[in-house]
Amino acid sequence: MKRLTMSDINAYLDGALSDEEKREVELVIRTDIEAAALLQQYRQHVQELHRIYDGVLNEPVPERMLDLLRRKKTEGA
Repeated sequence: MKRLTMSDINAYLDGALSDEEKREVELVIRTDIEAAALLQQYRQHVQELHRIYDGVLNEPVPERMLDLLRRKKTEGA
């Protein structure tokens, strides 16, 4: 049986695995208590990050940052 890596868990939580890979991860989670605990810990971290930072996603981009990006775009053109 496969040993889960952090990349496996992140991809699983992000929904980035193929159906076969997802089944494989879920099998490991069902049969390996440590893997299941690690997955739960990662889920909690993701939830906490969303709780802390999701509000920022709705804030407008500061005008000074937009100005900087416009200048960089003009300089690079």
